[in-house]
Amino acid sequence: MNLYPIPFDFIDKNVHLSWCDVRWGYENNLITSDVPIKKAEKNVLTGSYTNPELELSFIIPSKLNNIDPFLKDLCSEFERKDDPKIKKKWLFIVLSWLWNNRNSYDDPLAEVEVIYADFDYPSEIENFIKYMPPSDGYDPSTHSQIENINHLMSRWENYLEKGSSVFKS
Repeated sequence: MNLYPIPFDFIDKNVHLSWCDVRWGYENNLITSDVPIKKAEKNVLTGSYTNPELELSFIIPSKLNNIDPFLKDLCSEFERKDDPKIKKKWLFIVLSWLWNNRNSYDDPLAEVEVIYADFDYPSEIENFIKYMPPSDGYDPSTHSQIENINHLMSRWENYLEKGSSVFKS
């Protein structure tokens, strides 16, 4: 299973994305054009929308669409100043998506390590990276491999629970 792209339904159910969040996710290949288009459609259906959202809602999702001009209208360079927060939100989304699909991977914690590198080694997830020393007093040498993996999985789940309260819609 490929981790990306993350589908709109999963994202929409779990977090609220601003247009700057959408733009960042799209520019970093975490989502395809269907996410911004579906977000625009959803906004149009509420009756509260902007002209770029209306125009974007008419596009039929495909890999050939150039939606960059719409995303630039909906999230200007000036508005993107909050990039660190956007990156933290996407880290949460990606790790949530992986968690929900962890049974599709032989070693989901190895996938977490890839994400850790892709997101420039964020300190907030160090405590469930296999090769990082534990910072919670846990001594892996006194436990079995399965216990150690379960400990890391528990730390990951805890990260998601905390993140959920921050990023939920």
